[in-house]
Amino acid sequence: MDTQLWNEILDEFRALGGVADNVRLDDGPLGRGVFVIDPALPARLHVSENMLVSVSDIVFENGALRISPKAGIGERERRFVEDYYGRLSWGAGGRGEIERVFEHAQKLPENLRYRLSTEHRCSNWFVKPTEEVIQQRFLQSRHIDYEGRTVLMPMTDLVNHGAAPPFLCKNGITIAGKWESEVFVHYGDTDPYGAFESWGFTCEEPTAFSIEVLGNIGPTRLHIERALGETKSGPRQWVPRFSNRDGDGVLNFLMLGNRQYPRLCKGIFYKTMQSAGLAGYEEAFDTIQHVNRMHFLALLETLEKFDGPMVQTLRRMARYQLQALSYCFGVRMI
Repeated sequence: MDTQLWNEILDEFRALGGVADNVRLDDGPLGRGVFVIDPALPARLHVSENMLVSVSDIVFENGALRISPKAGIGERERRFVEDYYGRLSWGAGGRGEIERVFEHAQKLPENLRYRLSTEHRCSNWFVKPTEEVIQQRFLQSRHIDYEGRTVLMPMTDLVNHGAAPPFLCKNGITIAGKWESEVFVHYGDTDPYGAFESWGFTCEEPTAFSIEVLGNIGPTRLHIERALGETKSGPRQWVPRFSNRDGDGVLNFLMLGNRQYPRLCKGIFYKTMQSAGLAGYEEAFDTIQHVNRMHFLALLETLEKFDGPMVQTLRRMARYQLQALSYCFGVRMI
């Protein structure tokens, strides 16, 4: 890491209202990330609202990330954000991180890539990586929802996902606490499958959510979606929203495994179905669990004859997902 570059960017970041206390940029087991300087002291990273840019205001010009002239942002903030993404983020490692995922995917046979995209629903990591696809993937991996807007969050987007509190979204975006070495933040409620879909890596997660499923509960069609952005950590926030669509029942998501609350998964589903006036929910939940397990077992079977970095990542993802799904036993009614 170029220390002079880091200090230059930090100076301007702080001058615009940002906070960067006891932090440094370095490489670790997860690649580039933010680390504490002194483990005995708390660390804090805060990007103020004036530096948050709506994703809809981002354009790419000759491969460089730019802010649209129509964006409501000050000129000094504009220069800082464009400089940050050009010299430290998108233009100096961020783009390369996205490209490496696609490169590993493209090394697989074409028919396998097709099956991973369609049959196994492993997102668009297996399509041909055009400039636009790479750019959009970068934006998707770096944004956050803030007060009704989807924004980029310079500096805080350098922190890797891990077992830690989430971003604090108040008067800007903050990460604060004490760490022994690398600083982590919880990107949001997801599962190993969702982590791969969103960011191209996988990791152990304490929860598992259903894949998209269309089936029946008694005579009623039931569609389960994966709107995980609508969850918030905590027992009450894991309750899905039930709605009717053209006579079918729809759940915006469904938690199927939870390491801390393994009895809660069935309890939430049972209560939601009872409130909707639907019967047969005990067998329906077991069927949904079965469909999910078979989905990831089928992925492992498809990968048996192949190897390479991407295949190893997918195998870990499937194993972590099955592990998270296993944390479901008993019933805790709510």
